[in-house]
Amino acid sequence: MNTLLSDVEPIGAANPLLEPSPGLMVWTLLTFGITLFIISRYVLGPVSAQIEKRRDEIARSIDEAERSRDEALQLLDEYKSRLAEARGEADALREQGRKEGEREGRDLITAAQSQRERVVADAQSQIDAQTRDAASGLRDDVVDLAMLAAQKVSGTSLTEADHRRLIEDAIDGADMSVLSKG
Repeated sequence: MNTLLSDVEPIGAANPLLEPSPGLMVWTLLTFGITLFIISRYVLGPVSAQIEKRRDEIARSIDEAERSRDEALQLLDEYKSRLAEARGEADALREQGRKEGEREGRDLITAAQSQRERVVADAQSQIDAQTRDAASGLRDDVVDLAMLAAQKVSGTSLTEADHRRLIEDAIDGADMSVLSKG
């Protein structure tokens, strides 16, 4: 029993789904309209409202993000300007400190030089005073020695006032600058 499908003949009438039926069409259109009304009123309305609400929230979030970004950029610019200002102040302070250090150094050098000059001047005045004292003491010693020598040579004794006057006249006539140079 081998039968081919092409050999089989259809049994019965034509397919009822393929035949046009005006009553079925009316009910189908009516059902479709009611379903469309229910969907548009109870489903599409709330869904559209939710979509619109979400769209508004997204727009607000985008606006807020843009404001935040603009504010962040403004803060960044302000930070950069303050940083540049702080660097400028630091450079100015560093330069001022350097200049002040140089001035202090010059002041210290000047003070040290003036101190050295005072010490040298004091030492020179002490040397001059000691030289005068030594010359005066030497003069007195020479006077005394000369008086003793004159007494021994002359064998007579002059008064002490006469001896002093004679010796002082001799010393005054002598060149004492040689002693102060030596």
